Amino acid sequence: MLYSIILASHNALRWLVVLAGVWAVFRVWRGWMSRAVWAEADLNVGRLFVNAISIQFVLGLVLYGVSPLIRQGMSDMGTAMRTAGIRYFMVEHVVMMLVSIALAHIGLAKVKKATTDSARFQAATIWWGIAVASVLGFIPWNRPLLPF
Repeated sequence: MLYSIILASHNALRWLVVLAGVWAVFRVWRGWMSRAVWAEADLNVGRLFVNAISIQFVLGLVLYGVSPLIRQGMSDMGTAMRTAGIRYFMVEHVVMMLVSIALAHIGLAKVKKATTDSARFQAATIWWGIAVASVLGFIPWNRPLLPF
């Protein structure tokens, strides 16, 4: 029961991560291309993306701890690493999402350290863009689109 609730929550929250990430990247890319003035709203949309992906990570860690698939894999690591579906959730998904989270946080730090509006927009577009691309590339799209 707990596993189902956490899995459904993790599944649903991915849409907030995707939407916030895509919106953040679009907004900062548009600002970069139009040579706009950096606004607090630009930072806030980036914070929304970074916070959403961070919450998703914590939920994913809890899910990792209660998942029967992970328990099965941990009981026989050799077989788990030879089984694509189990290996994906035990290693590949986790590692790539950690990379995505790191990229999002680095992007936010680069934005805060940048001294010009153009540099802020450029850093945000590049770092958050790569983070969103890696999220989109490693979401298990074969799972139901909605958790219900």
